[in-house]
Amino acid sequence: MKNFSLRACRFAPALSLLTLASSAVLAQSTSDEIVVTASRTEQILTDVLPHTTVLGRDAIEHSQVLDLPTLLSREAGFQFTQSGGRGGQATAFLRGAASLQVLVLVDGVPVTKQDTTGAVSLEHIMLDQVDRIEIVRGNVSAIHGSGAVGGVIQVFTRQGKGQPTVYASAERGSQGTQRWNAGTHGAAGPLGYAVSVGSIRTDGINASNLSQTINANPDADSYRNDNYALDLSYKLSPEHKLGLRSTRFKGRFDYDVPGSFSAPTDVHQGHTQLDSQTLYWSGRLGPLWSSRLNYSDAKERNNTDTVGGYSFTTQAQTRTRMASWTHQFDLPSMVLSAGLDHQTQGIEMATDGVSGLSRERRAHGLYGGVIYKWEAHNLQFNLRRDDVEGLSAKDSVYLGYGYDLNVQWKLIASHATAFNMPPLGYLFDPFSGNPGLRPETASTQEVGVQWAQGPHRLRSTWFASRTKDLLLYDMGSFQFSNVSRVKNKGLETSYSGRFHKTDLRASLSLQDPVNEGTGQQLIRRAKLLASVSVSQSLGLLTLGGSVRYTSSRPDIEGKPDLPSNSLLDLTARYNLSRDWTLFGRVENATDSRYQTAYGYNQLPRTMTVGMSWKMKH
Repeated sequence: MKNFSLRACRFAPALSLLTLASSAVLAQSTSDEIVVTASRTEQILTDVLPHTTVLGRDAIEHSQVLDLPTLLSREAGFQFTQSGGRGGQATAFLRGAASLQVLVLVDGVPVTKQDTTGAVSLEHIMLDQVDRIEIVRGNVSAIHGSGAVGGVIQVFTRQGKGQPTVYASAERGSQGTQRWNAGTHGAAGPLGYAVSVGSIRTDGINASNLSQTINANPDADSYRNDNYALDLSYKLSPEHKLGLRSTRFKGRFDYDVPGSFSAPTDVHQGHTQLDSQTLYWSGRLGPLWSSRLNYSDAKERNNTDTVGGYSFTTQAQTRTRMASWTHQFDLPSMVLSAGLDHQTQGIEMATDGVSGLSRERRAHGLYGGVIYKWEAHNLQFNLRRDDVEGLSAKDSVYLGYGYDLNVQWKLIASHATAFNMPPLGYLFDPFSGNPGLRPETASTQEVGVQWAQGPHRLRSTWFASRTKDLLLYDMGSFQFSNVSRVKNKGLETSYSGRFHKTDLRASLSLQDPVNEGTGQQLIRRAKLLASVSVSQSLGLLTLGGSVRYTSSRPDIEGKPDLPSNSLLDLTARYNLSRDWTLFGRVENATDSRYQTAYGYNQLPRTMTVGMSWKMKH
């Protein structure tokens, strides 16, 4: 804890300088970006009490990043590990909470697997199909239900709105990488539409570090992803709209499973397919009353195939059918919200065609909230009750308060509780399942400060969280168990703004994630994360750079610690004409040799060039 405090002190001057530099800039107007994930109602970003970050389509395109984990790794509190290069299995951490405890939504639909991994396939979500991303940190189960312990990451796919636009892009790069995407979006009278298709292929790298593993296949592990997004909406009247959304991300990948039961000639292949369809209606039922009704059907199929000395195949499919009905009442100085969520969660698992697990359960959620603003006072209160079939019902609460010191400065404090239901695979897998598992429970206290002026927003939050009944695989009993209590406290700071023709984003996270039972730092969680991204416009040319730093952290028991690493990415864009843009990037420009998991390689220096075309009517 002493080292953690020293690091915090070391970076405090930098935070102060950043604050003073930002305050010195004269601005024209206050940011009016709208977010919905922090309360399930529309709010201006600067009014939001939970620590929230938004990445819009412009930020995604300027980053030139291909997949979701790489983009999120530049944001405060977020970290991920990956078993190999592009397409390798990724595990996300937000405020030290692992993937199972981070709720990821794609257009409002949860995508956590119900198998024995409880993972989220972030590595297969390609950014070509993404319109914007909202990241809400901390316990927000009172708003979104199970899994929102570390926070919520909501991905919104491309939407049909705005001026009719047609676009396309293509690129080539290192490791035989090829990528293209094309689409159109806009509105024509009452009809809104967005159609986008894309594909990426790469020969990849050898995922396994041969000096740290045994019997690994030394071949390159290729990856391919084909994806599309469709959004159609029709305004029945100025007050009522019907819509349909459909998305697919289909990843096919090679991977390595080194170990005593493998041979260097074994070939491991797999594919993951995420499909989601949503029908929705939104409208006004009165001058102050708006409502939305959604029905979604989402599936994730995961298949693996090993050919070699010991050949076998596995299949798993998670299915989530979800209906939600939300209501919002806009009153003077107050917004009231209420809603119902109903999910049917299912899992089908098999190995070599033999049925291993086939289960289904229902989950119901009832919630309500209030956002109150009067003079300098800001209040948010949310309460939710979730009843999951076969498990005890859970209640969760969020209570946040903000005080406006003046137009730019705001003080914020909050208390929140959260929970996480065990996936069906944790409960009923025939080999490792434990039907007696209890839900994880968590509580968090936060104190923060926000400065916002014009395009600038600085948010710094001190947090302390504790999670009980952690769901882990117990090597002693060879099954999943509630085996631990963990705590984490720290300071996270995020900044975004624009100085004349320079865009700047920065984040700094100082944390101390500890297993209370052993007193040890949680595996693969770094105590210090930092990033800075800069984009400079020089007429027709735009240059960009991003630096990410991750401190050392422990790996799994029996493995050496993972050393700290710094990564530098460079980008360039040149406008050839109004419609055509030439672009290029260098990822890991210093060719840093680093690992996020012991025994697995990460991408070396890679270079890419491409061309994009966009025509607005």
